[in-house]
Amino acid sequence: MTKWLVTGAGGFFGANAGAFLNGRVESVGAFRSLAASSLFGTNVSIDLRSGSSIYEVVDAVRPDVVVHAAALASHEACESDPALAQLVNVESTKHLARACTDVGAKLVYLSTDAVFDGSRGNYTEKDATNPFSVYGTTKLLGEQAALAIHEDVLIARTNFFGWSPSGTRSILEFFVNALRSGQQVSGYTDFVVSSLYVQDLLSAIYDLVGSGRRGVVHLGASNALSKYHFGVQVASQFGLDAELISPVTAAVGGHANSRARDLSLNTSLMESCLGRSIPTQEFGIASAYDDESAVAPRVTGFRE
Repeated sequence: MTKWLVTGAGGFFGANAGAFLNGRVESVGAFRSLAASSLFGTNVSIDLRSGSSIYEVVDAVRPDVVVHAAALASHEACESDPALAQLVNVESTKHLARACTDVGAKLVYLSTDAVFDGSRGNYTEKDATNPFSVYGTTKLLGEQAALAIHEDVLIARTNFFGWSPSGTRSILEFFVNALRSGQQVSGYTDFVVSSLYVQDLLSAIYDLVGSGRRGVVHLGASNALSKYHFGVQVASQFGLDAELISPVTAAVGGHANSRARDLSLNTSLMESCLGRSIPTQEFGIASAYDDESAVAPRVTGFRE
């Protein structure tokens, strides 16, 4: 059984990774501070701000695969502290890539659709990048560093949704929580993504690693939806009131610069690599609905 080390194990993606990998691999969760999580077979602490901590953990665990999911992912936090964003999103990736080289581990780097500017959407892996934020810039620099340092790297550019440890990290949870409480909310009609259900994302990564795939692959849903239409679909699937969602533009919402974008990803290469059709966002929302009583309770409560 192969051994997988997952950084950011207490975060949104990391906790879901623990749930997905259970029984498939020997899983090791790397937390900022050691956590009593049953999601992973083994838990370790790692300080991604420290190169020595990264090397020590990777050398001690000696994994076959390292999934680097930990990041400073908030656009606002990155804008307010670009030095920290550089440290967490770029420098830690350099250390992990070198550590993976030392032990012969494959590195999976979780990246983002925000490496593009969102001016047109349907981006392929060959399209020129043009980040519109510090977050996107540092994630792109992390990509470039990983590819330059280590030969066995899979760059997973993605946007995803699902159930998170805090219950508030996902666009799915935003709409479910608000609509269940009868709260009126807004949904942007001019912010478009191809968000993939996180468990489908993990399945894709698992299969791509198994196939030995390297380089950049766009991992998204097979269709694009605006935030508004995503919310309407959530309401339909969960039996909630879609009339509580008001369609607005990002300009009206005061976020024209950062939110009025089409960041959808072209998934033709993903489909070719996996040899299967890619789920739509509607299918992912239905899967999340089915998983609410199974996956959600497992990931809830494990916070980094």
